[in-house]
Amino acid sequence: MTIFTVNSQNQLIEAPRVLLEREIQLEEWLHNSPWAVANEDLLIIGRQTKASIAENNRYPDLLALDKDGNIVVIELKKGKAPREVIAQILEYAAWASQLSADQIKEIANINLNSDVYAIFKEYFEVDEVPMLGSSLRLFIAAEEIPPTLSEVCRFLRQNLGLDISCVIYEAHRGESGSLLVDSSLVVGGERLAGKSSNINPTSNANNWNGDTPVKEIIWNAVRHLSHNNHDFVFSPKDIISYLSTAYPDVNKSTIRCQIASDCVNHPSRHHWPGGIDRYWQIQKGKYRLYNQLDDQWSIPIKVTN
Repeated sequence: MTIFTVNSQNQLIEAPRVLLEREIQLEEWLHNSPWAVANEDLLIIGRQTKASIAENNRYPDLLALDKDGNIVVIELKKGKAPREVIAQILEYAAWASQLSADQIKEIANINLNSDVYAIFKEYFEVDEVPMLGSSLRLFIAAEEIPPTLSEVCRFLRQNLGLDISCVIYEAHRGESGSLLVDSSLVVGGERLAGKSSNINPTSNANNWNGDTPVKEIIWNAVRHLSHNNHDFVFSPKDIISYLSTAYPDVNKSTIRCQIASDCVNHPSRHHWPGGIDRYWQIQKGKYRLYNQLDDQWSIPIKVTN
């Protein structure tokens, strides 16, 4: 993909490719912006965490938790990812898969220097923390993923049911000197072997992704519950509860992401493009309908972890 910048004459200027000098650059980017790994929020719980494998110490680049409590292993490579990265990440997978919930909590508490349960609830805006480590997700991130590597990962995913993904990150230098980073998922969109969709395509009642866009389903639910009253306060949990009757297979994460996407002052709004100005966050996990007057006297909420 060619990346362009626009100059003062409204001309497209190609941004030249920039190769990373050190692997730690990519590690820094994704550590500080974990949503850019899987286009969803991930809670980083470890960086270069020691993993004891067959009496040897290994150090996976990044460890994270997703919204379901699954442990996520992210291995990074500068330049072209070598074939050996498959063996490397499978070693990490074998280690991570044997971690108990208590061991994951211990790792997270040490690296976060705080109680991971409290941070998890705040970060994902949930009332309860799911069982940690019930499943495993693997990511290989590099400046280049060769076809031989992507084919092996796709085989592991589609034939063996291993949740492994490959993401390419390309850095470009803008005309002003700033860095532009393009990412593309080359493995990860395929269905896992042995796992079917949780949506019944033959049932209109259960089709969460039916003719009406999810964004509009959520919007209609909020308006119905609030009666268009801008003082009405709601949480994602309220919307999930309301929609679960009509949509038993409702995707809770999708609701939270869509609300954030359409929330004017949500700190994670930029994670999801295509947002519409509909909601206003009054505190963590609490929203109301957006009023244009909000911009004149309110300061967007900033959340630090």
